[in-house]
Amino acid sequence: MEEIYKELLTKIDSKQIYLNEPMCKHTSFKIGGPADIFIKPKNIEELKYIIETANENNVPITVIGNGSNILVKDRRNKRHCN
Repeated sequence: MEEIYKELLTKIDSKQIYLNEPMCKHTSFKIGGPADIFIKPKNIEELKYIIETANENNVPITVIGNGSNILVKDRRNKRHCN
């Protein structure tokens, strides 16, 4: 994931990319373990770049929108969300 992270940084601000981000911070139910990489694109061009980069590296992606009405699996050693 580190290589993909570095590649994404070439076109996306580091403030928009989070590594091991607890998904409980982004879901309406406030549950969910960490995403390997969580990205908040600012525009359609960034979204296209993210999708292209993921596809080139065979990394699955999930678009969550506002995070409402989705469940993300927690891990046993989950981080606390506030």
